[in-house]
Amino acid sequence: MMRRAWAGLLLIGVLAGCGRPGFPSPPDDYGIGLRMQQERQKEEQARKEQEARREASTQARETAAAKQKAEEGIVTPPDEVTLPDMRPVGGR
Repeated sequence: MMRRAWAGLLLIGVLAGCGRPGFPSPPDDYGIGLRMQQERQKEEQARKEQEARREASTQARETAAAKQKAEEGIVTPPDEVTLPDMRPVGGR
């Protein structure tokens, strides 16, 4: 009888000390893991929106500058300049 009592107390102590019995729940279902995932998604969304705004403002500035240059008659050189082929300077 005493052994059963001690075993019962031990079982109650383990169950109370460990929280809930059974397998642990994965952190993606609740708590910090879910919060961190939501925060990452919010940050990613904000970064994408910021990049889109930045690209739109850059394009607007470029078109405004191109219009101004066209009105002033300034022609911009092409981006790629063709250079002559390289010839060896000296040889043996």
